[in-house]
Amino acid sequence: MNPQCARCGKVVYPTEKVNCLDKYWHKGCFHCEVCKMALNMNNYKGYEKKPYCNAHYPKQSFTTVADTPENLRLKQQSELQSQVKYKRDFEESKGRGFSIVTDTPELQRLKRTQEQISNVCDYLLK
Repeated sequence: MNPQCARCGKVVYPTEKVNCLDKYWHKGCFHCEVCKMALNMNNYKGYEKKPYCNAHYPKQSFTTVADTPENLRLKQQSELQSQVKYKRDFEESKGRGFSIVTDTPELQRLKRTQEQISNVCDYLLK
């Protein structure tokens, strides 16, 4: 038994059959949904199992992404890693002064070494 046309519902015989988009069509019935331009297998575009020409192919608009906890975490993580955040934090903390660092034995040794080098340089410059 011959299948029915997806557009007109009449029987489609093998000589005029177009098998596309999981349906059968008459050659004359295989046209754009909007402008009715005749289509063939080389120039059609399918959207939701309906044929369209290139000009009337529906444009897909993207939806907004929901702010899920995972997306918020990723957004925060990428912001922390960005150079903009580092620069902004640097600019904000510029006038605050220095933070207090505990005086470890290693830091005391470095301070003494720097003082000795500075004294040697002063002596040599005199």
